[in-house]
Amino acid sequence: MKLFVFLFLAVLASCVKENAGPESALKDFVESRVGKVIDRAYVLERVSGKMLKSFEAMPAEIFQQFADMKDIKSESFKVLSKSCEDKKCFLTYSVSYLTKKDNKALFSSEVKKVAEMVEVDSKWLIADVNNIKTYHESLEPINLLE
Repeated sequence: MKLFVFLFLAVLASCVKENAGPESALKDFVESRVGKVIDRAYVLERVSGKMLKSFEAMPAEIFQQFADMKDIKSESFKVLSKSCEDKKCFLTYSVSYLTKKDNKALFSSEVKKVAEMVEVDSKWLIADVNNIKTYHESLEPINLLE
């Protein structure tokens, strides 16, 4: 019985890949924000370069707007392409999500971006992110007078 438990734990541990590559590091960061409000320390542990400097200098109220994604529900995350050289990768990815209010979906959105990922001390960090395109679709009529 002890051998069975040991083998089960060994197999389970081998399946867990924490920050195994740039794709999983990026996916973990994007998906960990959805539906939550994250803190600055969480972000600073996962970014480097331009992004790190930007977040360190960002005023608290602007950071709060970035960090508050509690009304967002993730639909999908896809890495579309990957280009790596040494300890730097560029990932083109898309994220689809719904924006909700009072548990009712208001907008469907799809965002396509390019992330620059760098490996620092065996950990993949986000160095920069650039938007390629953004598409928003209102799921209800928009009242311009509100």
